Amino acid sequence: MRREHYNNAGKVATTRGWRPATLRPSYLLFLACVMAALMLVLETLRQISDLRSGLLSYDETEYIPNSVSFAYNYVPTIIGLCLLILWSFMAYDVFRLEPYFQISAHPVFSAELLTTNYNFGPHISTPISAVRRRHWVVVAVALVNLLMQFALPSLLSNLMEVNELSMNYAETVRSWPNLVNTQEQSEWLSTQSNSSLRSLLTPYPGKSMSRIAKFAIPPVELPVYDDYSTSLWTLNHTVYWTDLSCSDLSGESLNAAQPIVSATETQGNRFKMSLQYPNLLLSVLSGSTERCTSNLNYTGVFDPATASIQARGWELVETSCGPVDLYGFFVNVNVTELSQMVRQARNLTAESQRFITNSQFFSCNLNYHTALGQVSMRANASAVAVDVDRRSVSTVNRSLLDVSGFKTYLKQGICFSAGPCNREAQTNQSRPHCSTGIDRYDHLCPDTLQYPQFQVGEHEFKSTIGIALKSSSARLIDRFFKTSDIATPIQGNRASDRVAIVIVSSSARGTEVILLLGVVTCLFLAFLYHSRENILRTDPGSIAAMCGIVADLFNPLSLRDLVRHTTGPYTTLQLRRKLRGWQCYWDQGPSGARLVFVCDKSGPGQEGAASSIKTVIRKRQARPVQRKSPMLHFLSIPIFIAELVGLLAVISTMATLFVLSSKEGKFRDLSQSASSQLSLVLGVVPALVASVMRNLFTSIYLNLGILEPWIHLQKGRVDAQSSLLLNLSSQTPFAVLYRSLRSHHYVLSLVSLCCIVNISLPAVFGALFTQSQTQTLRPTFDVRSRYDHSTILAPEIIPDFYQYGAIESPMLNGLSSLAWMTSEYSFIPLSVATNNASYTYEAATLGVGADLTCKEASLIKSVPTVTREGTGVAHYLSGEHNTEYRVYSWLSNKETASQSFHIQMLAPSNRSMEANHTGLAIISNLTSGALQEKTSMVALLCQPTVKLQNFTVRFDANGMVNGYVETGVIAHEQLQSNMTSNLADFHRQFVYSLQRTSDDNATFDESPRMFVPDWPGSLVKLIYEQTDPHPTSINTNTLAEVTQHVYQWLFATYFTTCKDFYFQRLPQPTNVSDAYVQRDAWSLVRSPPSFIFALLNVSFMTFVLIVVFSTRYGSFEGPRVPRSLGSVLAWIASSPILERFHGTYHWDSKERSDYLVAMDKRYTFRTILGPDGEPRWVIEEDPPEKA
Repeated sequence: MRREHYNNAGKVATTRGWRPATLRPSYLLFLACVMAALMLVLETLRQISDLRSGLLSYDETEYIPNSVSFAYNYVPTIIGLCLLILWSFMAYDVFRLEPYFQISAHPVFSAELLTTNYNFGPHISTPISAVRRRHWVVVAVALVNLLMQFALPSLLSNLMEVNELSMNYAETVRSWPNLVNTQEQSEWLSTQSNSSLRSLLTPYPGKSMSRIAKFAIPPVELPVYDDYSTSLWTLNHTVYWTDLSCSDLSGESLNAAQPIVSATETQGNRFKMSLQYPNLLLSVLSGSTERCTSNLNYTGVFDPATASIQARGWELVETSCGPVDLYGFFVNVNVTELSQMVRQARNLTAESQRFITNSQFFSCNLNYHTALGQVSMRANASAVAVDVDRRSVSTVNRSLLDVSGFKTYLKQGICFSAGPCNREAQTNQSRPHCSTGIDRYDHLCPDTLQYPQFQVGEHEFKSTIGIALKSSSARLIDRFFKTSDIATPIQGNRASDRVAIVIVSSSARGTEVILLLGVVTCLFLAFLYHSRENILRTDPGSIAAMCGIVADLFNPLSLRDLVRHTTGPYTTLQLRRKLRGWQCYWDQGPSGARLVFVCDKSGPGQEGAASSIKTVIRKRQARPVQRKSPMLHFLSIPIFIAELVGLLAVISTMATLFVLSSKEGKFRDLSQSASSQLSLVLGVVPALVASVMRNLFTSIYLNLGILEPWIHLQKGRVDAQSSLLLNLSSQTPFAVLYRSLRSHHYVLSLVSLCCIVNISLPAVFGALFTQSQTQTLRPTFDVRSRYDHSTILAPEIIPDFYQYGAIESPMLNGLSSLAWMTSEYSFIPLSVATNNASYTYEAATLGVGADLTCKEASLIKSVPTVTREGTGVAHYLSGEHNTEYRVYSWLSNKETASQSFHIQMLAPSNRSMEANHTGLAIISNLTSGALQEKTSMVALLCQPTVKLQNFTVRFDANGMVNGYVETGVIAHEQLQSNMTSNLADFHRQFVYSLQRTSDDNATFDESPRMFVPDWPGSLVKLIYEQTDPHPTSINTNTLAEVTQHVYQWLFATYFTTCKDFYFQRLPQPTNVSDAYVQRDAWSLVRSPPSFIFALLNVSFMTFVLIVVFSTRYGSFEGPRVPRSLGSVLAWIASSPILERFHGTYHWDSKERSDYLVAMDKRYTFRTILGPDGEPRWVIEEDPPEKA
């Protein structure tokens, strides 16, 4: 053809043609809005997750409901797959129809364009092919489609995970920060002069000898969310502490400090030495000639074989010494020289400088401070950290603390080692000095001490003294907070280790990027397709539609010329090579615009190259023709075997994972980071594999949809509905499944069903495993016992019962602050060789406790005694067997006016047995005016009994009990007898501590009292207020339960603090059998429903693949797969039926369907001999007689 043919070429004059619904602005904008909404929701959830450290939180993974587990494992992927389906509809039509839009847009183009269809082949090849052809719309959509098909399901399957996080919650707590007045402090300190100072000054857990031990913190009532909460509380609170400032004594003091030394040899080749420093000058009072002195006496034994020893000690001094609160000393002695002088009977006092190599003396002042501090405490209200606000530090006003009383009290009970002296009070002149605590010598204030063989420096010595005084002062201040006041609300923060469902930021951001690209792509396509030129008038997917396009849009003369050169058993690749030598252009003729084919040698600028083009075409035509185009991947034997082996490998891998995950130790006992990493691998990789399998069957579905009409035609005698009008590949699998079932095309039905089921495949594969927090329990030999579990002693010396200060906080919070104790039991302690805070242990031990049985008593009468200070009442109660008891109560006018109701724990007495205090009486009344009214009072009579049982106890390395399970009641008679005796001794002391007087002639006063005689009653009232802060009546059952709780707690505390009196120590610690170590770990737990569904799904896919191969292999004999208009152009152009489609190009699908159905013809696809004697594939009507 001549050049003028190209010169007359121009764009076909078209209006906007047919477009599928998926390429219309309404659908594209809808899809963009959906993706934008999902992106917004996802970013919001991510921000919430980062801000709140998770979307939802639970105590443990086992508390996560099934609905929530399903939601975070499946819902994100399901939503993503639904979006992917909407996207796939659009992407499929973009790839399928792009050649037609390119034909419409260009006046001249290569005929090879007619063979283009981007829906077939690997997804990765689509953008490469589009770039080569410069189809940039396809390039953009194909790149985003790759991310949508493979990356999006994998990212969404790992969008959420379970992490262990520290969650913070703002809470309001109650506290009692006020101190009782100094008069009450002074009275209490004086009344306690004969009490057991060992128990009062012994540190309790939570106030260990550490930096925290020096702080006194007001009692706090924390909300309790579980029995053994691991929450950490932080609140701003007032704290008190003591500081020690020390300085060396002056030269005058040292010059006057001449020692008096005596030493003798004792039995066992040991020496006993006494050091005395009489009239040691401590200070001179300002403005006075009075001199503050002290007498230093130190006696100890030592081994003469040692090279040197050190005598060291300290003592609190009298208040008359002004600013000096204590003095200390340490003296280094050369033992070799001293031993020789003793054996030689030398004068040690006169020649002391020969063996005393160094001596130092110092004095210190005690300073009391208060400030606002950030206190961190456990759920049992024991402090673990205190951060003092230095700007708020101030010296405690002497009007708040009885400082002199403190010093006197501490002087009686504290030794140098910070151990209390469980002895009678001793004066400064007669009392021996306490020994060093550097070597942790266990004896309390012994008369004769072992001289330490190692020497310490001044700084370490003073530091030890400071620890002893600071912790003891803090424990003493703890007892002076006024819990009878109205509680003060304080804002606190609760940090709790919980498992939270969190958004994985990397997955969320990756998903947001993909969604953003999808939004931009949809908006671009909506703008593009709204004005893009289009030759289509209907869907070109059916054979009938392609026949209409060929009949009305292609120039018949040039088409015959093209067919003559392309007819033959050419493969798809060979056909493309043929068509590269041809050009198409739009020619405006009388019948409208037609596509004209012209050989490339006549193209513009190609005249001079005509001869070489002829040579190239001749060479191409001379190439040997393949007999058949490469078969579809699922019908090619090698590829089919590879696909089958791949599916079987997936089944085998899943079965292996299922078996491995059921075995102990597989995917278990992981750290949180290892669990998250393995969860990522087992979530993303299976989801990626599922996406590949899903796309494999989508390809099978599309190819079968294209091939199915031609297979029907090849069989012959098929109507138009089942052949020419059949358009399966552009329909959804749901529609194809319905149509194929109705038409009994079962192979296509199976493939469609498989595609439908595969929609959820990535979601299921991404949730084969879920994270779970577990505890691993393994045997251990690290647990040891220092006590004999088969022995409970009944000592003749009974430990003193004392008023338990600082008990309010743990009792209010229901969690013990003592090791080896709960609210009901005291356990024989065990020890652990390691000290790992993250481990807990389980072992068997013995637990002792007390039970209190309370029954309501009848109030016979009340005899009040009203005085100016208050009211004393004698209550007469009737118990079991009509036994009459008498109890006395006292309420001061101040207590009556300030409290709306009262609960008192009193000691009853039987008139015939005055001294037999075997029970307790609980009297409760609502108002002061109702003291004498029977109807407003509740009375209980209670009797204690012993609880002695074996337990399996769960505890940490510090001995804090986290749980226990009863394993059996002790039936040993001796144990029961001894324990009953011990409980009777405790109860007797407890009752005596309650009763201030036991006769009717007792006098009552309103003298200051920090603890009233019935101080346990105040604890009962404090706990009762938790259940009913403002009662209108007293509930008898609740009162009995609270009383039992307080009694059990007090007995467990008593027995725990005095355990060495009652439990027999072993000579050597012994290993505990059947002990276990438990630690928190993470595991990946298989999801049986997901595994079963996935296995069934992949098995079904394998079955369908085999069925498709066995039924469709060799069923289509055409030389190539009819995937595009160009691949069937020669077949249609050579077909006799083409003339029946003239004028049908502008028809819609319904009009074309009605036309063909009305003709009621049968069609076939076969080879015939053309005019040139060459075989041609054509579609023709079956003769009437065959029909």
